[in-house]
Amino acid sequence: MPDSAKRLASLAVSLGLGGGLLWLALRNADLGAVAHALAEGEWVWFIPFVLVSLLSVVVRAWRWGLLIDALPDRERRVSLRITTASVAIGYLVNYAAPRLGELARAANVSRRAKAPFSAVVGTVVAERVLDVAALALVLLSVALLFGDRVGGLLASAGDGLLATASALPLWAVVVGGLALVALGVGAAWLIRRGSGRLAGLLAQFRDGFSSVLRTGKPGSVLLSTVLLWLCYGAMSDLPMRLLGLDEVYGLGPLEAWAVMAIGGIGMALPSPGGTGSFHYATVQALTLLFAVAVTPAATYALLVHASGVVFYCMLGVIALAVQGTSLGALTGAAREAA
Repeated sequence: MPDSAKRLASLAVSLGLGGGLLWLALRNADLGAVAHALAEGEWVWFIPFVLVSLLSVVVRAWRWGLLIDALPDRERRVSLRITTASVAIGYLVNYAAPRLGELARAANVSRRAKAPFSAVVGTVVAERVLDVAALALVLLSVALLFGDRVGGLLASAGDGLLATASALPLWAVVVGGLALVALGVGAAWLIRRGSGRLAGLLAQFRDGFSSVLRTGKPGSVLLSTVLLWLCYGAMSDLPMRLLGLDEVYGLGPLEAWAVMAIGGIGMALPSPGGTGSFHYATVQALTLLFAVAVTPAATYALLVHASGVVFYCMLGVIALAVQGTSLGALTGAAREAA
């Protein structure tokens, strides 16, 4: 299958997943009431939301720079300006092509900092491992804080998944299984065919991935990770105050922390920029954990996601201008290097 056809197929699956979950999240919401709630919101809370969002980008860029500087044979540090611009560009690309943004930001740093692309990608993976570990701890804290409510949410989600799986026709299950087998065989063949070149790439990738152990600054890595997730918690709490959910439903920072964690699971799914998956996870968290009505929950999910899209896209465009490059050039370089 040509690369262009593969990309179109991947995009179609991503859009289908996002669109389906978005419909599920909003199907019972009163969209007129959503528009009214947004118009009546206390938008003064949007100012600190934007400032905290910007801080989260800078903190992530700082942590990533620590990992890049730990690569072997690095004689000078990568600047915070380059990593911040690259993170912003990555967010922008991810809204158009899920996960390609990680390669695009790695390609930009590889060009600017004169570092091997595969090694920089390794640092991106190491950073994502840190995120997954932190998310696991955050979810554990939510389970400890809200106990039985989380159990009920998981049971409801499990019932929904079982119902969906049982509704699949037999041919779909067979085709899915054969596709997984073919993928495994193809990967094994590629590894065997390109073992020499692959060994060198894997060595560079290993250097990048293991950079988290060689930074020499574990305190800075830990501090940046904690600060990053505190930013995300604040970015979940401030829109609740904007919409008055803190007054109507008594939602505070702890409830926002739980919603942020569950929404983070939605953002990890391969939909364009979390569209649909974030909305569905967030609406489920608000309605099932905290008894928020569907329409206010949908309003909150739409506000948080749309604000993020606008903010990160604007920041990404500014970063492209500052770096003197284009979106097409970076995505092309990312695909070529990958």
